[in-house]
Amino acid sequence: MVGTRNVAVDMVYYGTPGRHDPARDKSRIDPTLPIDPRGDRSGDTLTYWQSYDRLDPRARWTYLDWLEGGRKDPTIPIGYVFVFFYGLEQRLLVDDAKEEAHAIFQEVRRLLAIHGEDYSFAAYASKLLALSCLYGEASDDPISSAPPHNYEMELPLNVRVRLGTRIERNEPFDADDCLLWVLSLPDVYLRTPGQRCFAELLELWRMRFAVRNPEGLRVRRPKAKIRSQYNSASSTFSLPVEMDLPDISGTQAPLAGLRTILDGCIEDLSTYSRLLGRDPTSRGTLRGDLLLPLELRRGRLSFAECRSALDLSTVSGLAAVVDVARVLGLELETGAEKLPAATVRQIGVALDALDLGFEPDRRYGPAAALRTDGRIALFPASLGGAVDPDRGPYAAARGMVEVAMLAAVSDGTVASSEMDAIERRLRSTPELKDDEITRLFACGRALAADPPKVRAALKKLADVAPESRAALAASAVEAVLADGRVLPDEVRFLEALHAALGLPASELYSALHRSGEDVGPVEVVSAIDERTVPLPDEPKRSGLSIDIARLERIRGETTQVSAMLASIFVEDEPEPAPAPPPKEKATASAFAGLDGPHSDLLIRLLAGPMARTDFDALATELRLMPDGAIETLNEWGFDTLGEPIVEDDDDVRVSSEVINQIEPMGVAA
Repeated sequence: MVGTRNVAVDMVYYGTPGRHDPARDKSRIDPTLPIDPRGDRSGDTLTYWQSYDRLDPRARWTYLDWLEGGRKDPTIPIGYVFVFFYGLEQRLLVDDAKEEAHAIFQEVRRLLAIHGEDYSFAAYASKLLALSCLYGEASDDPISSAPPHNYEMELPLNVRVRLGTRIERNEPFDADDCLLWVLSLPDVYLRTPGQRCFAELLELWRMRFAVRNPEGLRVRRPKAKIRSQYNSASSTFSLPVEMDLPDISGTQAPLAGLRTILDGCIEDLSTYSRLLGRDPTSRGTLRGDLLLPLELRRGRLSFAECRSALDLSTVSGLAAVVDVARVLGLELETGAEKLPAATVRQIGVALDALDLGFEPDRRYGPAAALRTDGRIALFPASLGGAVDPDRGPYAAARGMVEVAMLAAVSDGTVASSEMDAIERRLRSTPELKDDEITRLFACGRALAADPPKVRAALKKLADVAPESRAALAASAVEAVLADGRVLPDEVRFLEALHAALGLPASELYSALHRSGEDVGPVEVVSAIDERTVPLPDEPKRSGLSIDIARLERIRGETTQVSAMLASIFVEDEPEPAPAPPPKEKATASAFAGLDGPHSDLLIRLLAGPMARTDFDALATELRLMPDGAIETLNEWGFDTLGEPIVEDDDDVRVSSEVINQIEPMGVAA
C-alpha cells in the first residue's frame, strides 16, 4: 500500500524513513509520502537530481503508474527511469546481491533498448553493464549486436577484461575481439550504415579481418594492470576495481589498421544502408543484395532464386531480354524498341553478381543495342567473365567471330556444324584465354539469334584496312564451308562480301573449289546468248584441306580488324537530343532544310517501309542517287533531331523512334 493506493511492483526498495537513509537511498518507495492521482505525465515537476522522496506527489503517482505498467513506456520522462535505476545499482553494488546480478543486468539491458537514445541514461547503463564480467557473465562471447557508444574517457571494463584475458592466456585477438576494441574507443562513433546494417558489417568485418590477419592479431603484453572505479549514477557511492590482468587501454599500435578496416566496411555498406533507409523491406531481396559489397553477395538466397528463374528462362544458352528483365525486377518502358543504357547497365551489374556473363555486352566489344524483343546469350562466368576488350588477340578474334556469323546466317539458318567450326577456330588460337573463348562463343550464339543487318554491314566493310580484308574473307568462307554444303544464298553473300572488301571473286571461287564441295551452278551475272568455252572441272577432293600457314597468318591479324569491325556491328546511336516543339502541320510537301525531291522521298518513306529495289527506282525517278539520298536524309536527321532517321537494310524505312517527331514537321503521308 502506497498512500491510498495498492501497488504490485518488483525490483524496488520499499519502506518507511525509519528503515533507510534517504540521503543514500534515493529509490526507496516510502508509503507514508503523499501521492496525487492527477499525475505528472509530462515530467514538468522533475529536477535533474531525482529521488523518490523529493518527487512531487503528482510525479510519485506517475512513477507508480510506470512501475505497474511493466516499465515499458518509451515516452516516459527519463527522470522516472533514473529513480528506478538508482535502486538497481544500489542493490547490486552496495547490497552485493550476487544472486540477483543476472536479473539486474537483464533488466538494465531491457531499459537500455527502450531508452538508449538518451545520452545520459545510455552512458550510466552501459557503465553498469560493463561490470557484468565481474559477476560470472562470459566476456568473450561472439558479438551479436553493436556495443553501446562509449561516453567515458577510457575503455569499458568488460572490454579491458576480455582483451586482458586473451593476452594473459597468450592468445591472439580474433575478429570479434578487435571489432569490440575499436568500437569501444571513446573517439569512435559507429556511423549510420554500421548501426542500420550491423549484421552485414559484422560479417564483412570478419571476412576482411581474416584476410589481413589469418592467424589472428597478436598484441604485445602491456605492463599496466587493470585499475578502474565505478561512480554511481545516484552519486551516493563509488566502487574501486582492481584486477591482475594486463590493461590494453594504453596500447595504440594496432588500432590504425583496425580503424582502416572499419572505415572501409562502413563506406562499402553506405549504398546498401541508404536503400534500407528508404525501403527497409528490401533487405534480403535481389534489389538489396545487389548493393552489398562483393564478399557478402556469395550464397544469398535471393541470388539462388534468381539463378534458378534464369535457368528456367534459358533455352540453348539464350534468354529473351524481357524474361531477363522480369527476373531481375527491372521494368521496361511499354512500347520501347530498345533498352535504355541505364537499364542495360543494371542488367550487367546484376548478372555479374550472379556469376553470369552475357552477350551482346558492350563493355567487352562493339555490339548493337539490346532490343526488347531480342535475346541474349547467357553463360556461367565468375563475376560476369570480364575480359580486356582492347587486348589484341581477343579483339581480332571477336572480329572474326562476327564476320563468320554474318556468313553463317546468310542462308537463313545456322547449322550446329557452323557453330562447331567457330568454336574449333577459337580453341585453336593459342593466344586466347579460356574466359575469352567462352565469351566469344557466346557472342557467336547471340549473333546467330539476332544477326546484324547484312546490307548495312557490307556497306561499312569498305572502311576495313586493306591488310585485314583477306583475313575477314577467309573467316567468312570457313564458316560457310563448316556445314559441308554451300547454298546459292551463301555464295551470293560471299560474293557481296568480297565485292565490299574489294577482293577479286576468283579468290572466292578458288577457295570454294578447294573445299571439294560441289556447290552447283552459281549465277554471277545474268546469262546472255553467246558462245562459251567450258572450264575443265577441278579434281574432286575427298575432304577439306587446311592450309596451316594461312591459318597462322589469319591469326596474326590483331586490333586493326576489330577496330574496323566496330563500325559494322554497332548501330549508329548518338546521344538523343530533345525533340523540338511541334510545329503546325505544313500545307506544302516540303521539310525545312530539304529540297523538293528529298522531301518527296521522305514523305513516301513515312508511309511505310519500301523494298530496296522500289526505293532505288523512286530515287532514280526523282533524279537522286539512292545511296546519296539516304545520306542526305540522315544528315538532315542529325541536324534536326540529333540522330539518323533512315534505316537501310533489305528494306528502307524511317526509324520508328523518330516518326512521331518528323510527321508534324512537314506533311504526313
